[in-house]
Amino acid sequence: MRHRWRTQAGVAAETAASVAEPTTEEATVSGDDQGEEDVGSGGDPEHLIIEDEFLDSAEELREHFDSRFAEPRQIRMDRFVWDYWHVPNQYTLIRTPAEDFFPRTLYESLEDALLSYGENKLGCRSISPVWLSYYVDGCSQELHADNPHGPWAFVLSLTDWERRRFSGGETMILQPHVLDYWRGFEARRGMELEDLVTQVEPDFNRLTVFDPRLPHGVRPVRGTQDPREARLVLHGWFTEPTPFFTGALEEHEAVASLNAALEPLFEEVATFSPSTGTTTVRLTISGSTGAVTDLEWLTDTLIEVPGGDEPGAVRDQVQRTIVRHLGGATFPTSDKGDTYLTMPFVFD
Repeated sequence: MRHRWRTQAGVAAETAASVAEPTTEEATVSGDDQGEEDVGSGGDPEHLIIEDEFLDSAEELREHFDSRFAEPRQIRMDRFVWDYWHVPNQYTLIRTPAEDFFPRTLYESLEDALLSYGENKLGCRSISPVWLSYYVDGCSQELHADNPHGPWAFVLSLTDWERRRFSGGETMILQPHVLDYWRGFEARRGMELEDLVTQVEPDFNRLTVFDPRLPHGVRPVRGTQDPREARLVLHGWFTEPTPFFTGALEEHEAVASLNAALEPLFEEVATFSPSTGTTTVRLTISGSTGAVTDLEWLTDTLIEVPGGDEPGAVRDQVQRTIVRHLGGATFPTSDKGDTYLTMPFVFD
C-alpha cells in the first residue's frame, strides 16, 4: 500500500509552516484597502462536508464488488482477500485494501477523483491508502478519533441504501458543542441522541468528509449476513496539506513573493491565543498586475483552545490577518493569464 500524491514541485519549506483553515465563501481583496467587514469565512467552523453523486465510476465499482460474490459456492483465489477486523468493544468489520481489490484502471479513476477533490476543495495533496469495507450483522465502530492520520477523513458509500435490508450503518459524528459541554450548559434543557450526535446516512455515491478529531463511529448493523446487502464503503484520509499553484505562474516564480507575505503573517499569528484546526484559502492572482484579486475560503475547522478567548475571537483574528497579508501580496506578472494558489494553514 502507498500514499499517493500528484507530482508537483514543493513550495519552500517556510511556506508550509503550521498555522490554520475555512468554508466556501469568497471575498474580493485589494491589499491594504480591504475593509474590516466580511473578510472571514463566515459562520461557525465547518467540520462536515457532504458531496452527493461524487464519482462517475461508482456504479462500476459496485458491479465489480457484486460480481466477486455472485457465486458463493465457487472457489476463486480473488475471494480470499478479506480481513475480519475485530477489536473488542471498538471495531468489527470486514476490510481489504481497495487498490488490491479493484482492477487497476477502475481503482485509478477512484484515486484520481479523490486526489482532485482533496487538492481543489481541501488543500490536501495526498490521500492515505483507501480501504474497502463491508458491514454485515454485528459490525460497527464505536466512537473514536483519528487525530494523527490527516486533517480530513472521508467515507465514500457504495451501499444500496434505498433498498437496504438492515438497520444501522449510519456514520456517527459527535457534535462540536459536546466537546465544550459546560460552556453552553442549560440546566432546564434535556438532550437526546440527535442533540449530541450527527448521523449521516451512507447514500449510494455519497462522499462524507469530516474533521477526524471529532469522535465518530458507525452505528451497529443488524439484519443481513450477505455481503451484497451490506453497508459497503470506501474510506481513508486526506493528507499532506500543502500550498500549490495552478495556472500561469510556476511555483519557483511565485514562491519568493509568497514567502514575503507569509513571514509577517506567521509572526503576527504567533502572538494570538492558542487555536487548533485547519484553514484553507485559494487566491486568484492577476496575470496583468500580479495583485491578488480574489480570496476564497475553502475549509475551516479552526477553534480556540479551551481556556482561551471567547469562541470565535481568535478565529476572527486569524482570518483577518490572512486576508490582510495574503490579500496585499504582489506576485510576478504573466502574459499567460491568471494564477491560482491554494494555501492551507494548520494549527496544532
